[in-house]
Formats: sequence, structure tokens, C-alpha cells
Amino acid sequence: MLRFLMVALTSGVLVTGIAARTPQPPQTPAPYVGADMCKDCHAGQYAAWSKTKHSMALRRLSAEDKAGGKCIKCHVTGSPQMIAAEGSTPGHPNVQCEACHGAGSAHVDAAKAGNATQVKTAKIEEESCTRCHSTESPHFKYFTFDGMKSLAHPKGLHEEPVRE
Repeated sequence: MLRFLMVALTSGVLVTGIAARTPQPPQTPAPYVGADMCKDCHAGQYAAWSKTKHSMALRRLSAEDKAGGKCIKCHVTGSPQMIAAEGSTPGHPNVQCEACHGAGSAHVDAAKAGNATQVKTAKIEEESCTRCHSTESPHFKYFTFDGMKSLAHPKGLHEEPVRE
């Protein structure tokens, strides 16, 4: 019995016969990089975005709305945890590319390595927009995904990026 116990302990097997598991660290999401990192490869999309209300979304909030936490989450870019931690001084102000397409660091790293098409950003679905454009917004009037998506990305800018 003692020999069995010694073998079990040195091989990482618990006496009950269940393999010992090393806890894995939680995976952290890829970091956000900001719209300025997107504009070199996506100049047309960046130029179109910079003329939209999304590019100025934070300006539409009062100081009280910025501090409250309820409104700012739809006027800045980042994960819910980032936005909560940053409070009224967001690291990525306004509704930037990654607010809809997801964190872009992996895509940027792939592009630098010449493999941008290997790591794509999220495709925009209606739920990407209705997280904010909903009846929870005190200024909500009307929203239709098909009618509004062309305002965020004018015709021709929905396709693959164009290097300019």
C-alpha cells in the first residue's frame, strides 16, 4: 500500500484515482487598440466613421451622464469591465471601430505579420447595434438595422479592407 501511495503521489495521481489538474489561468480577452490603429489599413472606413455621430458620441453626454455609468457604456469603446474601471475618463472615447467589431489587437498583430485575413474582426450583426440603440436609451426614437448600417459604413465600405 505504501508503494502504491508513493507512486500515486509522484505521478500526480490522487489516491482516489482522479488525475491532479493544474489550474489554468483565465484567458483574458485581446486588448483594445483604438481607431487610430485601424486607420492605416482601413482609411476609407476610418474617414467615413470620423464624419458620423459615433465618432463624437462622448461629447453628447453631460458630466453627470459620464460619471453615472449608465449612459457612458454606449458612448465609449471597451469591455464592460474596462468601461466601469475607467469611469468618466475612458481610454477609448466615442463609439470606435472596436465597439462594434470587437477588440482588435489580435487583428493588428496579424496584419503586422502579413496575415490580417487570418484574424478577422467580428461581423456586425443587428445585436451589435441594439445593445445601445434600444428603448433603454433616454433618446431612443427608432432604429432599423438595415436602414442604419449604411450610415455607419457607407456603401462599398462593408467589404474587405482596402489599403490606401
